[in-house]
Amino acid sequence: MLNMNYEIDNTDRRIIYELDLNARMPTTKLSKKLRLSREKVNYRINNLVSKGIIRKFVTMINPVKLGYSIYKMFFKFQNLNKEKEKEMISYLIKNNYVYWVALAQGRWDLNLTVFAKDINHFDEILSEFISKYGKYILEQEFNTTLEVGILSKNWILEKNSTERKIFRFGGRVENIPIDKTDIEILKILANNGRMNSTEIARKINSTERKVIYRMKNLEKIGIILGYTTSLNLDLLDMQFFKATINLNLLSPEEKRKLIEYCKIIPNLGFFVFCVGSWPFEAEFIVKNNKQFYDIIDEFRQKFPEIKGFETIIFPKEYKFDWMPLCYSTED
Repeated sequence: MLNMNYEIDNTDRRIIYELDLNARMPTTKLSKKLRLSREKVNYRINNLVSKGIIRKFVTMINPVKLGYSIYKMFFKFQNLNKEKEKEMISYLIKNNYVYWVALAQGRWDLNLTVFAKDINHFDEILSEFISKYGKYILEQEFNTTLEVGILSKNWILEKNSTERKIFRFGGRVENIPIDKTDIEILKILANNGRMNSTEIARKINSTERKVIYRMKNLEKIGIILGYTTSLNLDLLDMQFFKATINLNLLSPEEKRKLIEYCKIIPNLGFFVFCVGSWPFEAEFIVKNNKQFYDIIDEFRQKFPEIKGFETIIFPKEYKFDWMPLCYSTED
């Protein structure tokens, strides 16, 4: 439910939308776009942060550029009491290779995303988890992520918009060499994407000029994809749904059509092409079940080759960190 002490208005929504596109947008530029004073914009941003609506400003970092593949794991549990569940979640949060952990409803109880160097490394991570909690696992599934599309949060404006920004990552693992300074900058920016370069320089004992140069280079070589926001969906009275979709093998042309269709759905936040029990996932930010199933019905009419889908709801997110501690100059 919305926080009764603070309901966001159209101005707040426009600020969130612009910061979603570029969380590092200077306040002076944002104030000009919104035709508001710099003081008012600063006040609004600080209020959105203090009320917890904006959880953090994040930097999107492409793991494949740093030598890591992306794997997703899905679990259904049995005989798992609250104490053991809390212990397991704590273990996953502390795991250096786990990027995302979320409570799930539907077929699965838990979903996590792992960065691993290769399938053997992933097997080591999975095996360690199963050795600790295997007796509680009733069912499990995993897949390998090929490509992810992150679409701008057009739903925040509560109206359709033909203009849609999209960030895409994945592909072949490259392992671009970066040094300690680059890693220090990335670790700060991952969860503090709006921090100014002067403050970053102070934290890593460097110069602002060097920080700016390094950031621009990390953007140029595709390690930094962009800067956006992480929002508290509960306070916005929204819900996070995933559809795991089974369809026939996609040709390049059919894949292109699928991506283009994803762009015109304001409530579609992420799409994922993967290898596993299903080849495609679509993730939505919606008001309720009805809105989700209405979107899916239209999806199936547009793409009759869809053989079926399963729904996963994510009521709680435990971990979301674009720069888990697996990254080091020694890897």
